[in-house]
Amino acid sequence: MGILFWYILRHYLKILVMCMTGLTSIYLIIDFFEKLRRFLRHDAELSSMLMYFFFKIPDISFKLAPFAALMASLLAIGMLNKNHEITAMRSCGFSLFHIAVPFLSVAALSTVVLFGFTAILIPLGNAKAEQIKTVEIQKKPRPLAFTAENLWLRIQNNTIMNVKNVSPDGTQLHTIRLYRLDTGFKLNQVLSADTVDYTAKGWTLKNVVKRSMTLKGPIKVIQLDELPLELSLTPEDLETWISLEPEHMTLIQLWEHIKHLKNEGHNITRFLTDYWGRIAFSFVTFIMTILGLSLGLHGLGARSSSVAKSIGQALGISFLFWTTHSVGISLGRSGALAPVIAGWIACFMFLAVSLNYMLKVRY
Repeated sequence: MGILFWYILRHYLKILVMCMTGLTSIYLIIDFFEKLRRFLRHDAELSSMLMYFFFKIPDISFKLAPFAALMASLLAIGMLNKNHEITAMRSCGFSLFHIAVPFLSVAALSTVVLFGFTAILIPLGNAKAEQIKTVEIQKKPRPLAFTAENLWLRIQNNTIMNVKNVSPDGTQLHTIRLYRLDTGFKLNQVLSADTVDYTAKGWTLKNVVKRSMTLKGPIKVIQLDELPLELSLTPEDLETWISLEPEHMTLIQLWEHIKHLKNEGHNITRFLTDYWGRIAFSFVTFIMTILGLSLGLHGLGARSSSVAKSIGQALGISFLFWTTHSVGISLGRSGALAPVIAGWIACFMFLAVSLNYMLKVRY
């Protein structure tokens, strides 16, 4: 790694940081004002809103990193070309491969970091952000375990509820246990129910067994056909939690969940598509860097490079990629494409285009 490598690396990193910071800031500002009115309806505190967006930053950065890399590659090559620095490097005997190595090194490192983001950091951040939105902003019960199966909730003052399973539409809960504690946090009552149904009157426990404990004396057991349940959550809340579940699981947890669903005979297409889509998106930064280099080096004969043109190219290509990737994921979730193909199809298509442009560069 000589002087040329570090010179190009510093030049590229400065532009990459500027692009990444700018895109992330614009995204956060737009998202903030879009959600501001809804948050203010619940009298949310500013600190809670800021913490919500803070924990969403890893997810936002993961989505914007490929497009920031594409824009930075185009701008960096364009500026080097405009200042005739690439011509000077070539006249000193350096090949275009030597010029591309710093870009590709950053892209390779970014791929590893982004894979770590999607595997661990982003699910944890999304789960924390959703908890802040649900508990601190919307003032709903705190989910003690954020999953569609074996859900734990803290309701009322000293009551904890365990739900074995939630129906897909969120209107019915199966195999419920409520643990009620006294002021000293000692268990004094346990309620078991087969189901909890949501009606116009609210939530209702069905086939209830009520066990009351005292310090002295036997346990009292009462059986009831129905019993109202005070629960502020709506079926829409539960349905949203279930639909967001893959985003709140690490890749290991998601894979274990897929195997569990497969063993029980459930449809795993949506989860498997999301699994491969998340892995594939980690490599998009590397692909976009190759594409940005190819387009930039392909225009070395131009006398000048326009910043507006480079930004326009980056935005246009980003839109095309995001559309292709979204369509692929939708086709995979619907079963029209195999999940692994649906997750990788956009990457393979744009990698083929990138390599095609790279081979056309005049060495």
